[in-house]
Amino acid sequence: MTDADRDAAPLRDELDGLRARIAALEADHRRAFDQAQREADALFAQYQLSQLIASGGTPAELARAVVVELVRLAAAEAGAIWIGEIGRPDLVLLAASGSFDEPLPERLPDLAAGRQRLGERPGLQLVVLGDEPPATLVALRTPTGRGLDAEGLRVVQLARHEVAVAFGSARLREALERERHDLGAVVDGATDVILQVDQTRTVVRLNPAGERTLGISAAAAIGRTCDDVLGCLLAGEHDADGCPLSAVIASGVPIGYRETVIQPVGGAPITVAGSYSRAPTEPGGAVRSTAILRDITAIRALEQLREAFVATVSHELRTPLALVRGYAESVLLLDLEPERQREYVDRIHKVTSRLGSLVDQILDVTHLDADPLILERGPVAVSTLVARLRGDLSLAGEDDRLVVAVPPDLPPAEVDPGRIGRVLENLVGNALKYASDGSPVVVGASVEGDWLVVTVDDEGVGIPADERSLVVEPFHRAWNVRESRIPGTGLGLYICRRLVEAHGGRLWLDDRPDGRPGTRVAFSVPIAGDRARRAASDAASAARAEAEAARG
Repeated sequence: MTDADRDAAPLRDELDGLRARIAALEADHRRAFDQAQREADALFAQYQLSQLIASGGTPAELARAVVVELVRLAAAEAGAIWIGEIGRPDLVLLAASGSFDEPLPERLPDLAAGRQRLGERPGLQLVVLGDEPPATLVALRTPTGRGLDAEGLRVVQLARHEVAVAFGSARLREALERERHDLGAVVDGATDVILQVDQTRTVVRLNPAGERTLGISAAAAIGRTCDDVLGCLLAGEHDADGCPLSAVIASGVPIGYRETVIQPVGGAPITVAGSYSRAPTEPGGAVRSTAILRDITAIRALEQLREAFVATVSHELRTPLALVRGYAESVLLLDLEPERQREYVDRIHKVTSRLGSLVDQILDVTHLDADPLILERGPVAVSTLVARLRGDLSLAGEDDRLVVAVPPDLPPAEVDPGRIGRVLENLVGNALKYASDGSPVVVGASVEGDWLVVTVDDEGVGIPADERSLVVEPFHRAWNVRESRIPGTGLGLYICRRLVEAHGGRLWLDDRPDGRPGTRVAFSVPIAGDRARRAASDAASAARAEAEAARG
């Protein structure tokens, strides 16, 4: 070795040491960079998971997005998420990524119950995401020949609680949405009016039944006061200070039952039974009051009908029964001449006939309301029905008051002769009863289009125009008829109307066309010979029967 080589050796050693230190520094820098890169990747992965968690959605939608991200982070071949329900030991598969058909491990109940946090078996990694029930579990299948990415798996472990909270929130949102949907279905499907107002009595909600009943859309009602929507002031039921919605807003005390009258848009006032309550609110929150209103107009009409029935039947029964009892006691207790006894028995016979007629009418009304009317139709001439009626009147000596003005060339009607004969008998009987003694009753008929119209004119007290639509309802008698003291039940015209409508026709009252005092009662029935018209008549009859049933 030369002197030069010996002098250069220390320098070479120093250079080698420097190179070693540089290499070590570069290795440290590389390790630091790699660590920083892994941390950045982990942060980014956590950010990605946080974005998925924040996106919301249903548990199934969230699970589909999360399982894909977890499989990517852990470099797994496939993965799946199971979710539990409180009170149930089993788990439900919520989402899977890749071809995941692994059976659940036998110790899954322990994992789901939280007794184990991390489970492993060959080819499968299990992670329970949350510490609180119900459990949410992730299964990742390990790729063949290598393991899962440790750093990605660490991110999964770090984010498991956040993911579990996200699934809990998703389940809560789903439950709330289900409850909201169920509540909305109940409100929208209710047949009662449900109306909600704020503290200024401004409408904030109206259900579909309310739209139908009040004749106003929810969009048009919202923003208006309840007075405008319900028409309480227009109906004159109460003033603004007496509003039950205002009362419950002010007091907080619910009103369980209160009857009132409301005025639908473009309709007649209706009676409703309402319950009113103030919705619970947070301190300082908006106050709302809810009204649930049920239309009881039909119930009140039924009650009035019942009261009219009791009053009519009581009145119509009391006097005849008193007469029967008086005549019977006279025959039993008094020593009467045979002629006087026969007179009393004859009066008893007449009174019992009147009672029998009342019972028959009540039974007729009952059958008409309860049973479908079966008609035995056939071609019938009006003159035949009138001739049969004249024969019946001759037995009572009243046929001389009957005037027939029926043209001989009228076509026959397609009717049940027994039913329409009953109608004609009732109308003529009413005319004879309410007209003055000896005055004529005129029966006429004419053709109007596809219908045969039969009229009965009398010279009686007449029916006021505003009551003509009411006297064809059960137990209603016009005020001037009631004041005349002429006995009656108010059922005859109702029975006639129902029998005529069963044939597809209609019955109405009017003034006499000749201007003379009295009333004209007319009804229409189909002309015979047209099957299509008869079918339409039957359809119209069925529709009227359904409407009558709904009204009753």
